[in-house]
Amino acid sequence: MYVLSVGVMLAILFAIVGDYLVAALETQATGEAVEVSSDVMTLVQTALGGVIGILGGYFGAKGLKKNEGHCDDCSCEDK
Repeated sequence: MYVLSVGVMLAILFAIVGDYLVAALETQATGEAVEVSSDVMTLVQTALGGVIGILGGYFGAKGLKKNEGHCDDCSCEDK
């Protein structure tokens, strides 16, 4: 899970830096202000939401499975 999340975060970082670099190079070449693509920012928002959802689901299910639905302070006989 850690490798998956780090890999996706690195890909997101690479996309952001690449988009800013391309915008800066185009601005220098043409002399006109070139804006950063909104598609990249949409991709980043979607990917971050996905990574957070995947990690939350994984660790949430892992914690629930470990306690089998009961907390440590539970006085149930099903423990």
